[in-house]
Amino acid sequence: MPSVLKTGMTLLAGLVLLIAGWVLISTQWGWNALPDTPSPTVNTLDTRFEIAGVEAAERLEAMRARHGVPGVTAAVAIDGELVWSAGAGWANVQTQTPATPDTLFRIGSTSKAMTATLIARLVDQGVIDPDDTVGAHVPDAPNEDWLEIELDQLLSHTAGFPGYENNSDWPDAYETLRMKRQYDQVEDSLELVDDARLLSEPGEAYYYSSFDIVLAAVMAERATGEDYARLLEREIRAPLDLPTPIRANAGDAPEQVAQFYQSRGKGQIRPRGAVNVSQRWPSGGLYARSVDLVQVASAWLDDEYISEATRERFWTPMRLNSGEVNEEGYALGWRVNPQSISRFGEDAPVRIVHHGGVSRGAMSWLILYPELGIAVAVNINTETGEFSDFSSVEPEITRLFAEAVGRTPENARLPD
Repeated sequence: MPSVLKTGMTLLAGLVLLIAGWVLISTQWGWNALPDTPSPTVNTLDTRFEIAGVEAAERLEAMRARHGVPGVTAAVAIDGELVWSAGAGWANVQTQTPATPDTLFRIGSTSKAMTATLIARLVDQGVIDPDDTVGAHVPDAPNEDWLEIELDQLLSHTAGFPGYENNSDWPDAYETLRMKRQYDQVEDSLELVDDARLLSEPGEAYYYSSFDIVLAAVMAERATGEDYARLLEREIRAPLDLPTPIRANAGDAPEQVAQFYQSRGKGQIRPRGAVNVSQRWPSGGLYARSVDLVQVASAWLDDEYISEATRERFWTPMRLNSGEVNEEGYALGWRVNPQSISRFGEDAPVRIVHHGGVSRGAMSWLILYPELGIAVAVNINTETGEFSDFSSVEPEITRLFAEAVGRTPENARLPD
């Protein structure tokens, strides 16, 4: 074998070994076992639920330990009143900061339900309508294919917008996955998809996305002359007297924000790399506390906050142009199952209105039982293998409180 070729093969072999070693080190580096955790923090605000509150905290801690979750919080509201909240594990392992009901989490796509909430308020105020087209409020939209799309199609993912994985607007599509660029205004982030092709004609098909909700928020901004940050304050936080939801990556992070982690099972975790979610504030970029999420959901049952007509419009699963309901039962900013049997059994169907979210090191679950008057939220600061690994604790918590107050489907009622 010629010496030059031999030398080249030796160098190549060395490079392969170097790369293999780097991959091994990078995948193993930084993993640590979860330390022993403090006792859960439990706040039971109604004496009717003292027993249910203790049992719910035990279920929450058991889920956390079983799936190697660093920290978790949960909350329950009944008839619009917060009745229980709890935190288990660590908000930040490195600083030994316990997770408490005051801990903030990234809520991922649960942000879509928050955006739907403020838009529903604007519908009641008569400043925007679900049938309005993009062109009616954003006549200078950067993509002319958007102009005839209706607001309700954007909010129900039937507008034809692509998702992150099939965004044809290169190289901006890469940036949506890299998540490092800072945006100071919601409208600016439309550059990430302004040259993308629609996947279908508006109304023809359902495809879950985040870009469509961002455009819906821009319509709300244009209709009101207020930016998204102000609309969150004006339509959600101020009337409900809540500190969250707020935008992540909008200045310094609040002190109570959790550290976010990767988990690989058996209690092994490491901090998640930093990402910037300002590109998706309306659809996946908010911080919130569990205790605030249940109060936002509960407020939908208050006719003075959102009218009955608007509520039912937003909670009616969207039909495609064919007349068929979309395959996920997605309504306007919420998923809706009118006859769920997964909570109380086949003989006790109950309507559920819900949204979940995943955001690189965090998961969120928010659910409302309109006929029971019960809202439940659960948030964690890692990602489990399956969404149901953590969210399945919610039906257990719901049943405890529903039984304690006599609100099971067979005798369900809303307050007079």
